[in-house]
Amino acid sequence: MLVSLLIFSVLTSSTLAAFRSVCYYTNWSQYRNGRGKFVPENVDPNLCTHLIYAFGKPEGTTIVPFEWNDDSTDWSQGMYERAINLKQRNPNLKVLLAIGGYNMASDPFTSFVSDSDKRAEFVKNAIEFLRKRNFDGLDMDWEYPGQRGSPPEDREHLVLLMQELWNGFHHEAYVSNKPRLLLTAAFPAGKESIDIGYDIQGVI
Repeated sequence: MLVSLLIFSVLTSSTLAAFRSVCYYTNWSQYRNGRGKFVPENVDPNLCTHLIYAFGKPEGTTIVPFEWNDDSTDWSQGMYERAINLKQRNPNLKVLLAIGGYNMASDPFTSFVSDSDKRAEFVKNAIEFLRKRNFDGLDMDWEYPGQRGSPPEDREHLVLLMQELWNGFHHEAYVSNKPRLLLTAAFPAGKESIDIGYDIQGVI
């Protein structure tokens, strides 16, 4: 089991002391049998300050849904929207989208992070994707830089990507006069994986 360290590198000094209860919702829990089946409406939004919906995935320089029913259609309400609707029961809840996950591995990230132009395009497309679906932010869950087909240089590429997302979220909030999108990350707890792929101080 992956034990993750959630880093809120986006919080301002005025909110650093605020209590946070971060919940993950996995979009495959809808397929469990019997009482194990779990859909967004089963989440108690008052238990969480932040709900992270797992997962979306990078494809080229954009983000795409992971499951066939994540996005809403003309005839059905998607899982993304159903998760966002939990804010009707807790208006203070922040709902973020996680991208990546263990099953996705490294290739979709490695394919673009070494190119500054592609990173810039990804930042632009990520903002558009999140705003269109009314998410409050993005959770980075790359498993793992420097491993599983990812070159050692991706350790630094992740830092650059996180910095550029952070800057892009700030700029977009200033221009649009909307609340700034949040940026979080799920990092492994194992020291070996951290040493290989994660410059913690660089990301923070």
